[in-house]
Amino acid sequence: MADLSLSTEIVNKVLDVLKEHDESSSDHLVSTQYLAAIIGFVVAKEDFNNQQRDEIINELSSFIRYVADDLRSAEKQKTPQTGEAFGIWKPK
Repeated sequence: MADLSLSTEIVNKVLDVLKEHDESSSDHLVSTQYLAAIIGFVVAKEDFNNQQRDEIINELSSFIRYVADDLRSAEKQKTPQTGEAFGIWKPK
């Protein structure tokens, strides 16, 4: 797969285009359906045999899961740990 330069800026721009087309895509589940449909549309237009098409769709599906898992993992690492702490503070 190609090296991608994914950023919040590019994601927001794509989502803005979807909202311009259909206001209901402000719901992120609707926007993800549009994105999935666009992927299906693009893949269908390529000259792939059925096996190639299935392989590409499976590879893209795995890539989607990888990106989602990677971002969630990064978010969990940013979240400060909450819990009880105990210590004794002494003024100097």
